[in-house]
Amino acid sequence: MSHSRLRFRALPRPDAYLRLRAGLAATALAGFAALSGGAPQTGAPSARPVAATSDRLWVSSPTDPGVRLTRLDPVAGPGPATAEIDVDPAAVRQRWWGTGAALTDASEQLLRNNSDAVKRLYAPGRADGAQLNMLRLPLTATDFSPQPWAWGWDGSTASPPIQQLRAVRMVTGTIGRIVPDLRVVGTPWTAPASMKDSGTLRGGGLAAAAVPGYGQMLLAQADWLTRHGVPLFAMTLGNEPGYSSDYPSMTMTDDQMAALGNAVGPRLGASGVRLWALDHNWSDRSRLDTVLGAAPDAFDGAAFHCYGGSPDQMAGLPVPGLVSECTGTTDGWSSTFGWDARNLVASPVAGGSSGLMMWNLALDESHGPVDSGSRWGCKDCRGLLTVSANGVRAEPEFYVLAHLSRAAAPGARVIGSSATSGLTAAAFLDPDGSIGVFGHNATGSTQTVRIAIKGRTDLSYTVAPGELFTFRSHAA
Repeated sequence: MSHSRLRFRALPRPDAYLRLRAGLAATALAGFAALSGGAPQTGAPSARPVAATSDRLWVSSPTDPGVRLTRLDPVAGPGPATAEIDVDPAAVRQRWWGTGAALTDASEQLLRNNSDAVKRLYAPGRADGAQLNMLRLPLTATDFSPQPWAWGWDGSTASPPIQQLRAVRMVTGTIGRIVPDLRVVGTPWTAPASMKDSGTLRGGGLAAAAVPGYGQMLLAQADWLTRHGVPLFAMTLGNEPGYSSDYPSMTMTDDQMAALGNAVGPRLGASGVRLWALDHNWSDRSRLDTVLGAAPDAFDGAAFHCYGGSPDQMAGLPVPGLVSECTGTTDGWSSTFGWDARNLVASPVAGGSSGLMMWNLALDESHGPVDSGSRWGCKDCRGLLTVSANGVRAEPEFYVLAHLSRAAAPGARVIGSSATSGLTAAAFLDPDGSIGVFGHNATGSTQTVRIAIKGRTDLSYTVAPGELFTFRSHAA
């Protein structure tokens, strides 16, 4: 990704955080305690009393660090709900692939000796964790690599350098032990310098004569990765094929991508690895359409970045799509929660998106380490985690993914949902039969949100302004 192409998110912050849960609804507490035999979280009254169930709801505040992935009980009492999300489990749509982020060289370096941070990102049952299940694996250096590198290629054998070996060890070791069903997406940022018209890893385009050799190298890389235990779910032909910069990067023409797709896609598919087209911005939808038209049977999906265009440009694809890269920079928690909920979850999912992956898993307090020789690489990107000498801090994008992963397990189906104005929502039917709802309260005021699942559940919860929330029902 490029610093010059980062999204601008100048959105108004919600009103100040309104809730002091300990002092709310004493009469509702008494009623709920009588029903459930416990002492639940307090909150505004719902439309009807409710009994204790195995249904769960988590909330994360943009303003109160003490309210992050906090479990709430449903509220009780005679008062009406003030907002509603209606879910129809029978309206089954696309299959969900998962959530994740990229293990760049910077992230690998920071996480290498920090198993607790890795667990916070990936451990399935960790209460304060993101519970990720996908990982984007760069197959070359990026702007978050202290030095440029690429695989060696002699025309028949692909040889990974030490930087790749370190990342593979983390994927198959630390992370793989935590998430046995991890889904890895491999993406090169550049071909070797000898295959480029610039003669360098830093920028330039794929040389016309090198297209066949580059395709053979991609297949050899996939073979090496799978033989060495990497659970390769998908690959792309290259990161941002319309962008060349002074860090490892490479442009490709539509004809080159179509030719590569036709040569590589079927052979990857035979080994159980998907090939995704594009891997660039929403605004590049016309390029995607051209490539898919020229190689209609080559690609199993399409990958989009959030730095140009709008998520509605993902709609109507002949193949599944997902957001494969997006990052926060210096924007605040409130604007991040609102923008991401709307533009990375609700709108893309409504348009057919099958997954969401952010950019760096972890960065340091200086937004790095970065490519020391690049002027234009991103200098203010934000990782899911910020790792410093004082510890590890989870950033707002971490919580967006954490809420989404609690709502949607890999293999879930997107299902129909509608929400009151001011609420953002997406709903999922999970493989275990439970229902997950991802939501955000952008109304500017505290809402008693009724989650009404047709034929199943009708519960209400207190959600403060600006909060992310996730509901997960018990299995049917």
